[in-house]
Amino acid sequence: MGQGGAGRTILAAAMAAMLAAPTTAQTVPVPTQAPGMQPTDAPPAGPGTPPAAARVPVPEARPEAPPVANTPPPAPASAPEADAAQAPAEPAAAPAADAPQPAYVSPEKARTEPEPGAPDVPPMEVTPAETVEAAAAVEDAVTCEGELKSRGAEFTVGETIAEGDCGVLRPVSVTRLSNGTRIEPGTVMLCRTALALDVWVSEGVDPAAKAEFDGATVKALTQASTYVCRARASETRISEHSRGSAIDIAGFELSDGRTLPVEATEPGTPVDRFAASLRRAACGPFRTVLGPGTDSDHGTHLHLDIAARNGGATYCR
Repeated sequence: MGQGGAGRTILAAAMAAMLAAPTTAQTVPVPTQAPGMQPTDAPPAGPGTPPAAARVPVPEARPEAPPVANTPPPAPASAPEADAAQAPAEPAAAPAADAPQPAYVSPEKARTEPEPGAPDVPPMEVTPAETVEAAAAVEDAVTCEGELKSRGAEFTVGETIAEGDCGVLRPVSVTRLSNGTRIEPGTVMLCRTALALDVWVSEGVDPAAKAEFDGATVKALTQASTYVCRARASETRISEHSRGSAIDIAGFELSDGRTLPVEATEPGTPVDRFAASLRRAACGPFRTVLGPGTDSDHGTHLHLDIAARNGGATYCR
């Protein structure tokens, strides 16, 4: 075999041996010194140790992993105040005997007397319920005034009167009724009293006069009392005059010049029939009709009032 053939044979045998031999991993020695140690501080190399330049330092602790995306950074160190706020709260002490009371009070413990320290206010003169009634009364008075005016009566409306238990809401002073009858002197009464008077004279008194006195009309009437703050006659209860709901008629003046005072008359005469007719006509517009023959207190006048009675009843004597 030539020299060239022998060389190729040796190379092939060497390669086959290398392929057949097991592969051995290279061992990397771990340094014992900390990173950054000076070469002079390194321990002496043992047999078979590679040169220092060839050794790869391996850290003893693994480096921290980089933060994951969207992960909030760690919170900074809390201030002393925050640490105090996060500290567990101490148990609350039992309330003192004079501790403030809660605003809400259960029904069984509701206060029935004003608080001692509450401020004082002026006493209530009119309750809320009474103000509602008063508002309705004002509305009714205004409606009545419109009706009285549309009938043709002449009157004025004064300031409301309030005198303790007495008083008149929007008192009306009538000088002439819708049929032309004058009232002397002027009146101070509720509009509803004035409206009842206008209806009574126009539709009851005037026709009675025409029937009994040859067509004569009632020219004027004399009133003895409208509003006055007093008790009822012979009683302790308040009079309807104290509320402006009553009027006392003392006499009539006819168009023929005749004057007819309210008094007891001889039965069967024109004057007696006239008196009886107008008294019957008053029992309807007015709820109370009293006069001569009723009692000694009403012997010289007719008492007429619009005081409400149970079931809309009347008291006419």
